[in-house]
Amino acid sequence: MLLDLDNFKSINDRYGHAIGDRVLEIFAEVASSCLRRIDLFGRLGGEEFAALLHDTTRDRALAVAEQIRSCFAAATREVEGRPVDGTVSIGIVIAYEAALDLSALLAQADHALYRAKDAGRNRIEIASIELILDRAKRSTPEFHRSAAKSATKSAA
Repeated sequence: MLLDLDNFKSINDRYGHAIGDRVLEIFAEVASSCLRRIDLFGRLGGEEFAALLHDTTRDRALAVAEQIRSCFAAATREVEGRPVDGTVSIGIVIAYEAALDLSALLAQADHALYRAKDAGRNRIEIASIELILDRAKRSTPEFHRSAAKSATKSAA
């Protein structure tokens, strides 16, 4: 899953970098407390984080994401006396088999994350493995040649 703090720049701008840093610390603490010891979690940069939940069902991944989302909102209602009201958007990709490499999975989680952002933030969106495989298929040269032939025949 990819996790991105919503409107983080405005938190830094409004309350200063010390509060922004504290919000990042709170998020890392909250997310870590929601994950198991076998799960991987880390900061990618800025206000974006990633988590890899090993051997987890779809329902469990959603439950963990919701726990992170709601606990972070509660923990940042007020930070050092300031009404921060932090939120996080989360994109999840579910892979039951090692069909794609990590960078491809991250790319799909990123698509789901931006769907969450576009839908209003403070949400969780899931990219399915079917969507991933369909997008991978559509990006192959064979697919584009086939689509071009179909379009040419349709236009004729």
